Amino acid sequence: MIIPLNNLKIIDSERSRTGDRDRNPGSRITVSMSKGSRPVCSNLRFLWVAVLFTFALAAGCGALSLGKFKGIEKTSADEKYYLLKSAELTAGSAALPKTTFDHNMNESVNLLFTVKGEKNYYVAESVWFDPLGQEFRTVRRTYDIQQEGKKEATPRAFEGTPRVHTVPVKELFDHKPGVWKVALYIDGELARRLEFSVR
Repeated sequence: MIIPLNNLKIIDSERSRTGDRDRNPGSRITVSMSKGSRPVCSNLRFLWVAVLFTFALAAGCGALSLGKFKGIEKTSADEKYYLLKSAELTAGSAALPKTTFDHNMNESVNLLFTVKGEKNYYVAESVWFDPLGQEFRTVRRTYDIQQEGKKEATPRAFEGTPRVHTVPVKELFDHKPGVWKVALYIDGELARRLEFSVR
């Protein structure tokens, strides 16, 4: 630690008189700082705070990011949200969520979902509703994990298997463009209801 000498007062009356430090072990040196000086550790703290503030200001909030924020997902009271690990609408095979589908650009609307705590045998049913609230189509599939395991060479992921229900965008547009809804049922229980627009 470096302390500037002009801020110090050294008080050692006995040592200055006797000149011998070994004979008088009770003597002591008192160091006091003048009123205007600050301790070195407080200056270091200020320096670190200034560096962190400058770094956060220059890099933005992304410098302290913990990852992609999914947000708070709100569901209706009648939905059993805990049945699914995830559910989203996509335009292709990639899991990029989408809420607007153009019949000129997108070939299909894919309901991509993963069941949480996947059972060996279950039924998933998606009911597609047009903008007037009328049922347009129902996609119903039975999944038997034991039968699928006999056909596949690779073992299943512990987190669950992604499943897809698909409807062509052109058919939805030809029926009626607007805001559509899809309700996903797992073994007869409503798991999720999603909205999307077709134009």
